[in-house]
Amino acid sequence: MGRSHPTVPDLRLLPPVLAGWLAVRLGLTHAPATTLALSAAAAAVSVPMLCFSGRCKPLVPVGATFLVAASLATSAALHVYALQLGPVSELAASRARVTVTAAVTGDPKPVKGIILLPISIDTVTAHGTALRVHSRATVLARSDRSAASSAGASAASGLSGASGTSSASGVSSASRASDASSAWSALLPSMHVELTGRLLPPKDPADGDAATLTVNQPPRVIGGPSVIQSIAGALRSDLRRAVAGLPTEPAAVLPALTLGDTSAVPADTTADLKTAGLSYLVVVSGENLVFLSAAILPLARYAGLRAHALPVFAALLALGFTALARPGPPMVRATVTALLASVALSTGRRFRGLTATAGAALILMLIDPWLAHQYGFVLSVAATAGLLISAPGWRDKLIVVHRVPSWIATTAAYTAAAELYCEPLLVTFTGSLPLYSVISNVLAVPAAPPATVLGIAAMAGYAIWPPAGHAAAWFAQWPTRWICLVAHGVAQVPGAKVPWPNGLVGMSALLGAYVIGRRLTRSLHRIHDRRSPV
Repeated sequence: MGRSHPTVPDLRLLPPVLAGWLAVRLGLTHAPATTLALSAAAAAVSVPMLCFSGRCKPLVPVGATFLVAASLATSAALHVYALQLGPVSELAASRARVTVTAAVTGDPKPVKGIILLPISIDTVTAHGTALRVHSRATVLARSDRSAASSAGASAASGLSGASGTSSASGVSSASRASDASSAWSALLPSMHVELTGRLLPPKDPADGDAATLTVNQPPRVIGGPSVIQSIAGALRSDLRRAVAGLPTEPAAVLPALTLGDTSAVPADTTADLKTAGLSYLVVVSGENLVFLSAAILPLARYAGLRAHALPVFAALLALGFTALARPGPPMVRATVTALLASVALSTGRRFRGLTATAGAALILMLIDPWLAHQYGFVLSVAATAGLLISAPGWRDKLIVVHRVPSWIATTAAYTAAAELYCEPLLVTFTGSLPLYSVISNVLAVPAAPPATVLGIAAMAGYAIWPPAGHAAAWFAQWPTRWICLVAHGVAQVPGAKVPWPNGLVGMSALLGAYVIGRRLTRSLHRIHDRRSPV
């Protein structure tokens, strides 16, 4: 029986993607005039390579790479220019007190007593003048943990002082703080709110924010969420209700595995998932979409969807799940890739995963250059590249040459490939290497698909008939518990996290270790081949 050779991946789009990413990073961190000058130079270099391609065809890919880099850098420069000239940036520079109306663009996130809320400002009123704008910003507001604790202290001091007025005042303050926190936590994406506070310069302008808005008062809702976000918000609440009867840890982790809702995950569980190299499981991404599609699409096919209808259904499924799980950078990348795949399949073209991933990355960086500065987006692209380029060959070699069982070989190869491609980026800000991540993934990853699918079933079941949701959640807790057990167990093993330099030094050192390891592996293979009998 002959050995099947895996299809060689098409790597022609990788140089344009890498060059485009570097060009966007340059455009976001340098003056627009400098970026536009460099873009013009790159475009000028690409023109002769593309126009006279008949004489020297090998120069065509080089010219295309220069042209892509020039286009993306130009887009980044124009975005930065618009951001810097906007009135919101000018008001932030002067730390002006303003009233804004804005659309909520994400879920409120409590961090160390502060609530972070991404918004898109529609109008800003300062010094008696109202201006219509379109600028991103992040709201910083006190959460109930800080506000209520100070109010609670006031109440306690009032009681100890035997003052009925002070006690009532303290209790009233705590109640107001709790009401304010509830007002923030009730916000959904697409809601429109009115906020009053002080504009400050953003912490990192390369993230795309024009300002940071600090507020001390709860928001005033002036427009409800869209129909889609209302349904999504209700379903997310249904999942939280469905798991309410479970033990604390699985009740908190299951919504994170299913929809990326990490609001209730305990801090020690989060830390152990990171140490074990399993934290990506609670960040909603294309992996969740793959699990859901693998469960739903066969049912759609069984129901009679064929030909063009099935890709259209798959596209609607991807869009619906994105609205449900929130469009974070990894999810956006996965959704655009899925839409490109649906277009290819519906038009009878062959789907190439690497081409679709590269195309999605280029399209998104052109439309929203700030994504190139988001680690979630970059890591998503890098991990997917590893899964498509290296993992299939490694899996086949483990199965055919080393006789490793298929499920172990598949999990180990795909985990190792994703780690290999992502770790040089991760180490720049983590300063450590998860030594046992492949082992922990081999043990834990088989539980992720049933946990995700059963979590979706619990959410849908509770929306239809609550007892069905509770039943599905009860079954979903067991794969969830297994994942947590693996994370806790691996995190306790000595050397689970190896210290490593961070920043560019750490990245360069790790890439150098890759090169040395590759050469050493080849040398060992040559020695083994020489000693092996013919």
